[in-house]
Amino acid sequence: MDVWQWLLFFICICVKVTQTEASSWTIDVPSSVKGLLGSCVVIPCSYNYPNAKVQTFTGIWTNDGNQVIYHPTESKMLEQYRRRTKLLGDISKSNCSLMIENLQQNDGGPFHFRIELGGYNSFSYLNKKVSILMIREPNAIDFSAHEDIKEGQPVSASCSVFHSCPTYPPAFHWSHSGEQHFQAQKLHDGQWKATSILTFRSNRTDHNKLLQCRVTYHGGKHQETSKTLKVKCKCAFLNIC
Repeated sequence: MDVWQWLLFFICICVKVTQTEASSWTIDVPSSVKGLLGSCVVIPCSYNYPNAKVQTFTGIWTNDGNQVIYHPTESKMLEQYRRRTKLLGDISKSNCSLMIENLQQNDGGPFHFRIELGGYNSFSYLNKKVSILMIREPNAIDFSAHEDIKEGQPVSASCSVFHSCPTYPPAFHWSHSGEQHFQAQKLHDGQWKATSILTFRSNRTDHNKLLQCRVTYHGGKHQETSKTLKVKCKCAFLNIC
């Protein structure tokens, strides 16, 4: 094999190794996440890197101008993001999820993640950026309840909302006492559905009363909705109580 053949062989090997290593630097992050102004938002993120003996992990989030919005050393961050951003989970186990609190209009991004692996290598996932779509007010509450009920009958009502901050989910408050059950459902692109289910046994004093559901989001924004209960008496000779 002459010099040129050796050179060609060496170049092919280098290209193959480089391609293999590059393909191992992968990340799973949505292209956009909805966020409620004044509340918090969590950008779900998981990453992979080539197999290596890594000593330390440093996760960093930056904006399009390569300015740091999250770094474990706070002094390296933009001042307006200090004490507002936080990595969730274990960065050494490929969790790069980022939470931003007190969401502001200029927090739209786009942002990208960078991992620095001590004793090995560093990589910026520039091909996978995420933007935050700002929402000024929360979406309407999905409220379900039977309005026409019989005295003594078990009543079930549900109140559901969408949000993007599972670390601090919305709080539900009902105007009627009873047993409450909370459900959290993970959707897609960082969205979650939170549902509160209230069950109680009706009585005649509930007739014409409002059953109200109030939802308070992290940061203080709130909304409410209600329905009027119609309770029919047990007594066969009366239509209502």
